[in-house]
Amino acid sequence: MEDLYHFTIAGGISASTYILVFIVGIVSAVLACYLPVLAMFANYVQKGAAGDKRKAIRIALNFILGMVVTSVLTGLIIALLGQQFLPFVEKYNLLTWVPPVFDILAGLQLIGVISFAMPTFQKSLSRPELGQSNFAAFKLGIPYGLVISPCAIPIFFALISYIALQGSPLHGALLMTTYSLGKGVILVAVAVFSISILSKLARWGGLVRKVAGYLSIAIGIIFLVIGFIKTDH
Repeated sequence: MEDLYHFTIAGGISASTYILVFIVGIVSAVLACYLPVLAMFANYVQKGAAGDKRKAIRIALNFILGMVVTSVLTGLIIALLGQQFLPFVEKYNLLTWVPPVFDILAGLQLIGVISFAMPTFQKSLSRPELGQSNFAAFKLGIPYGLVISPCAIPIFFALISYIALQGSPLHGALLMTTYSLGKGVILVAVAVFSISILSKLARWGGLVRKVAGYLSIAIGIIFLVIGFIKTDH
């Protein structure tokens, strides 16, 4: 138990993990069912920027900063709660099978075999009373730190399960921030290129979704097999 605790707190997460989470964030923002959110975001930014790309970028960055605030708090809370369950993690080998199972569920969701639904805040972007100032964008970004498209629900739960099982508040906050920044890359692109980037995402979104789905299933199965082989030995 003590060895597991020191592993999770003392940096058992490599740089490659952060790169992967960043990529996952990007993928989550280009999935077909996230396009309505991107379209509303583009419309929101266009109203505030009035054709000024620099202003569009500032609005987008403040929006993303709001998302990051929520992500940091979410990561901290999930990791702190996860620490309370470390004895159960070790006893039932949860690190072996929980993250891979969510990877497989994520893949099945992405290729359309199963379907999950979760409430989102999409309509708030289209509310006419919202301002487009930097501070208004920041405030609006705060609840959007938890916006999840139906396509990305298993991906999100795979991430928070990993954070909870690792149990490191620092890594939890940084991983959730990395995930938000991955989505933020697409938001900035949408703010600058708006309609043109959305049309390209719509064109390639289905293919990206299927490729990500099959990769997620394959990775989940591989890690399950490796985990159970190590457990048997």
